[in-house]
Amino acid sequence: MKRLLLLLTVILPVSLLPALGQAPTGHISGTVLDADTGEPIASATVGIWSSRDSSLVTGAVTQMDGRFHIDGLRFGAYYARISFVGFAAETIPDLVLGPDNRQIELGAIYLTPDTQVLDNVEVTAERTPVQFQIDRTVYSTADAPVAVGGTATNVLETIPSIDVDVDGNISLRGSGNVAVLINGRPAPVSGEYIATYLRQLPAGSIDRVEVMPNPSARYEPDGMAGIINIVLKEDADLGLGGTVIAGGDSQGGYNASGTLTYGRGPLNLAFTYGFRQEEGLGGGSSFRINRYAEPLTYFDQHEDEDESETSHLLNLSGDLQLSRKTTLNASAQAGFRSETEKEFTNFLELDASQDPLAQYRRQMIEADDGWNTDLRLGLTHVFSGVNTRRSGGAPAGGFGGGRGGRWRGPGGGSSGPSSGGGGGADHSLSIEARFDASGNDGEELFTERFAATEDLREQQNAYTDRTDQEFSLQIDYTRPLGAFRLEAGYKGDLESLYSDLYSESAEGDAPLTPDIGLINTFDFDQSIHAVYAQLARQWGKVGLQLGLRAETATTTFTLRNTNEAYDNDYASLFPSSFLTYKFSETSTLRASYSRRINRPRTFFLNPFPSYDDPLNIRVGNPRLQPEYIDSFELAYVQFTPWGSFTLTPYYRRTTDVIRFYQEVRNDGVSVRTFGNFDTSTSSGVEMITSIDAQALLDGLRGYVSLEGFRVVTDGSNVDASFQNNAFGWGGRVNASYNLGNVFGIGDLDVQATVRYRAPMDTEQGRMGSFSWTDVALRQELFRDRASLTLRARDVLGTAGFQGIIDQPTLYNEFTRDFGAQAIGLTFTYSFGEQQQQRRTERPDDGGGFDQMPID
Repeated sequence: MKRLLLLLTVILPVSLLPALGQAPTGHISGTVLDADTGEPIASATVGIWSSRDSSLVTGAVTQMDGRFHIDGLRFGAYYARISFVGFAAETIPDLVLGPDNRQIELGAIYLTPDTQVLDNVEVTAERTPVQFQIDRTVYSTADAPVAVGGTATNVLETIPSIDVDVDGNISLRGSGNVAVLINGRPAPVSGEYIATYLRQLPAGSIDRVEVMPNPSARYEPDGMAGIINIVLKEDADLGLGGTVIAGGDSQGGYNASGTLTYGRGPLNLAFTYGFRQEEGLGGGSSFRINRYAEPLTYFDQHEDEDESETSHLLNLSGDLQLSRKTTLNASAQAGFRSETEKEFTNFLELDASQDPLAQYRRQMIEADDGWNTDLRLGLTHVFSGVNTRRSGGAPAGGFGGGRGGRWRGPGGGSSGPSSGGGGGADHSLSIEARFDASGNDGEELFTERFAATEDLREQQNAYTDRTDQEFSLQIDYTRPLGAFRLEAGYKGDLESLYSDLYSESAEGDAPLTPDIGLINTFDFDQSIHAVYAQLARQWGKVGLQLGLRAETATTTFTLRNTNEAYDNDYASLFPSSFLTYKFSETSTLRASYSRRINRPRTFFLNPFPSYDDPLNIRVGNPRLQPEYIDSFELAYVQFTPWGSFTLTPYYRRTTDVIRFYQEVRNDGVSVRTFGNFDTSTSSGVEMITSIDAQALLDGLRGYVSLEGFRVVTDGSNVDASFQNNAFGWGGRVNASYNLGNVFGIGDLDVQATVRYRAPMDTEQGRMGSFSWTDVALRQELFRDRASLTLRARDVLGTAGFQGIIDQPTLYNEFTRDFGAQAIGLTFTYSFGEQQQQRRTERPDDGGGFDQMPID
């Protein structure tokens, strides 16, 4: 960590050196607009490149009104490259500064979304892998070979700061309390079922992933570690087209998906279907010393798993432009899955001399069926008559070329650049109503037999039924307010959950009888109402955004078996603030603060014990309170000709920390439960370096991340021994290289992803290290209409974890093997007009500056 802090002290002064150079002799200016709407694009990146050697000279970031102004340019020939996430980059050649031409005004520059066909000439662009905005970091994943044929889970595994465990659970910077959004809205399922949903979502449908460690007040405050927003691909108005994907892997899994799109005039429609058949093996072990009594006893356990899951996901979405100012959008999604799992566990009980006392085997056969649906209806209206421009400018959508419009110089159809706070498109209202529901039915059949005789020791059957329904209404309003930008809105959410468990068991081959201590039914009802407002403004090099969200929540957890009800009503305030300062056009400092909440999940609350392992049970705590976090972050961003460098020190303080802890009863049963620890603080530094550089190695792209952090936890209010002060670190490398240029065989890309997390102390022991390596090769075929991808997961066979719990009454060593090692082959084919949107072609000018800095 000291080295990282030293690096920051070196980079900051260096970034100021350009300002000490010779005075500029010329400048270039212009205004960047959306070709579809005519509204200004804030935070677009403008790179100025030397025509002589194609080296990056300098750059700028557009203001709220889309305006940029670049000084400090010596006389000479240049070209400009303008880019923004989700838009095709534009290149403007032949910009010559001299004694007779000291000022170049480019006028209005229109960026078109994605790929457009212009006069029968196909124009394509590939976005850089990492881009930065005021409150988030954006990772472009649309062309990642390691995720081809995979799922959203596989995509998230490639992103810095994000970790995904064997069960698909997601953590951000070491914290599992993270909210997952789809297109800026909560995912169709929540809680423990989000991992299942992400395994259903095809990787090919994902355009980019946005990581927001400190989200603004506009977003719901759930997710202690922040927000991960998965943005799905959108299809431009290019008629009828589609994509089909099919693949398989060495574990016996296979998948197929297809997308059909249609866009003509005011109507756009998209239909997606995905099918997956997954096969997997895994296992683990546990060695335990029971210290609660003399003499000591020992317990050895080994487990093997064989899983099979079939899933289907259907999505239909569309939007209809009712008028020039109003758009209606709707979507319907349905998912279905069926899972079977066989689990074999060998138990060995040992005496003080570690001689066998008893040995038996437990077999579990699980069948689980689930479904989810999500319905959304929205309306967006852009008001007219609000214009804060200080000088003349083209109205929204008033340029002359429609969707095919490109950059126009002075006099090219626009009445000149704007310099105010934006046009009418900045004043908008959006309303969205949403209903989602999910259900899950399962059965688990257990049999235990003595190892020596195969006689039946115990049998148990358990049946579960769970349904969840949620309705929400969200209203967002945006408009200029003098020199400020105002955002305000309301979100109401009503949720109702029902869960039922029936269990029966018997010793030996006796008749099954109900397990009174396990059978339980509960209802969980929650209503949340929230309002928010935030203001943003730019003062030259300084940008400021302040926000506040106020919320009231009412929850009731009812146990039908015992007629017990646990009410928890609370009100909360969630402020947020962002402050940015630009040292130069290529270096920026960003400071941010936000307050967030993590609400306990229902299985954290249910006091009835779990049943899957009688010697290792889980018991919930119905009196759990939400935990709150105050998060502070300082980010320094430096852009270079070969990419970018980001250094982010951060600090988080959590109160009423929700933690699970483990104890052992006098009968030898290990009990895991949950409590509210007093406080926890996390401080650390994260470094991310993105690479997009012909200067280093032609065709090399990717990023490297490294993080070091310290976690201090005080759980003495639960148990005096529950305290921890530990340091951890980890890193990730994601690199791709175009081998086709080297061997002259067309577009052949290789990509590798390596993750590592160092060992770290916990409140009750220590977790071991973790590493994972994926490699992929992708060959483009049929003039880029198709591709063939060979992917190897966990090539070193290291995916898994191990840990130790060391307490006065219990010592436990445990391991887990993910069983992730596999080789997969995937074929992708695009047909119709949609294939023209592919982003696999590399721009001729080499990129290198189109990461989006903070405005």
